Amino acid sequence: MSRSDFLPELVLATRQGQLYLASRALWLGWPLLRWLTLLSALPFVGWLNGWAFLLWLAAAIAGKVWATLCQRNHFTHFAPHADSPLPAPQPLTHKTALYASGLLQVGQKVQHFAFLPGFYRTFATREHALLCQVRPRPIWRIARWPEDEVGLWYAFWTASQLTAVTPGQIDNGQQRLPALAITYCPAAPPDSRQPAATTLYLAFLNEEARSNVLADLLVDWPPTMEPTR
Repeated sequence: MSRSDFLPELVLATRQGQLYLASRALWLGWPLLRWLTLLSALPFVGWLNGWAFLLWLAAAIAGKVWATLCQRNHFTHFAPHADSPLPAPQPLTHKTALYASGLLQVGQKVQHFAFLPGFYRTFATREHALLCQVRPRPIWRIARWPEDEVGLWYAFWTASQLTAVTPGQIDNGQQRLPALAITYCPAAPPDSRQPAATTLYLAFLNEEARSNVLADLLVDWPPTMEPTR
């Protein structure tokens, strides 16, 4: 694989990963998760006043709450490593392939994504960037990714926007990948309030790639701040 190639799609074998796919993949214009919720109610249509329907309603609400909580973590299970040694600051001169989870943007559109293949890079201005790719693909052979999301999505931040950088691991259900959790405050659009801090989860193929990105982030980390460990 060359440095210009995006990584292949990563199999999401965790329950959070399966929920993410079900909530995003479309069949006949609706997400699969909505279809599953509606179809699960069919046996209780004639029981509108019965306990069975109340139990279904409680389960549906619990499922919605769980999905909301999972979305807050971008459907990713990140385990921090408090004792991870920090590398010496060192600028990174090339792009680094990774999988990104978090809020990404293109134009005025903002969306939650999990395990998108992408690249980390730093410009000459020391602005950091993620460039990620959404590919058109079938999901479980019956659904497809929304066509209006296919393409490239981005995140940008500077050292002054960072509030935490945490080494750790991400478990996708099949393997544990070295990872970083990067929390930053996005730039506020003109004439609007400062957006809330958001966290990006970056998963790498090996320890060297994670160490290189972390070392690059530490080059211009504000001297009054310490990276979270």
